Amino acid sequence: MKQAARAWIVGALCLVAQSALAQAPSAPDAHAAHGHKHAHAADAALSLNAGEPWQTDEALRRGMLQIRVASAMLTPAFEAAQLSQPQAAQLAEAVRLTVNTMIAECQLPADADANLHLILGRLLAAAEALETASLAAEGLPAIQAALQDYGHYFAHPGWHDAPAEDEHAHH
Repeated sequence: MKQAARAWIVGALCLVAQSALAQAPSAPDAHAAHGHKHAHAADAALSLNAGEPWQTDEALRRGMLQIRVASAMLTPAFEAAQLSQPQAAQLAEAVRLTVNTMIAECQLPADADANLHLILGRLLAAAEALETASLAAEGLPAIQAALQDYGHYFAHPGWHDAPAEDEHAHH
């Protein structure tokens, strides 16, 4: 029953992300329209905003929380080496759709946006790894590491207060 509930929630997350993505302009067009410049260099490193976390907007907080909750629901299966390839693929798709929605709805200043895209790039790479091997260290653990960095480099009220699995009740 618990497994079925998790599958349903991840599926629901996919539908929410798909719906939001369908209503938003495509990610590249959205970025071009906003004039965003992104750091794509392999050696680009995350940085704080004069020693403080970058501010966030509602779309970013909502999207990162969705990814955090979805990944937290599958963590027990991953830790038990029982994360199935269909579950991993479903999470990968949810991450991709949610990242695309966050990109399309981006309202951050250029410096914050450049830092965010370093984290989003890591999330997308982890999603790709999940599609290849459900138990790869480059998959779910990489998603969790990117989320941890997000919490350090971005101001997201409540991010550090509650365990991830309980957060779906707080948004």
